[in-house]
Amino acid sequence: MRLLVFSLLLAAGPALAQDGPQYDAEGFAKCVADAEADLNAEAALRTCIGQASTLCMATPGGDTTVGMVQCLDHEAQDWDKQLNRQYDRALKAAKAADAELAALGSAAEPAAPALQQAQRDWLAFRDSSCRYESLRYQGGTLGGPAAQDCVLQLTAQQALRLRNIAESME
Repeated sequence: MRLLVFSLLLAAGPALAQDGPQYDAEGFAKCVADAEADLNAEAALRTCIGQASTLCMATPGGDTTVGMVQCLDHEAQDWDKQLNRQYDRALKAAKAADAELAALGSAAEPAAPALQQAQRDWLAFRDSSCRYESLRYQGGTLGGPAAQDCVLQLTAQQALRLRNIAESME
């Protein structure tokens, strides 16, 4: 009997995995691409924050605590990719500006190391802030979604901030 139950669970595993919430990574990418093409790109990009995870949470399974965390995590990962892309742009621009100033004999402090330290400090801030969001619920079921939403929101905001930095330096 135990073997039969175990076999049924194994067979149902892939089907159960498909029953989770459906995150639309292509929808996220389209929102960002459309926003980038907008004349007021920053405002348009801000409308993308939370959009994909909200749609995901409206799919079957997305309204559970686990489903909410999964949806929020998927979008946070997409914003993290945006953040890394914008950080690379900003750091490249800062290094180029530093090299140009050094070639001119400037005594100005290099900006690239300061940007790198600021990003390290920001990561620590984000992680501490989002841990606090979870702890506010003192073990309640909303702690997980609250912490993951915090990661999503802060990561998206930092991606847009780094985008502005990169654009001002390019």
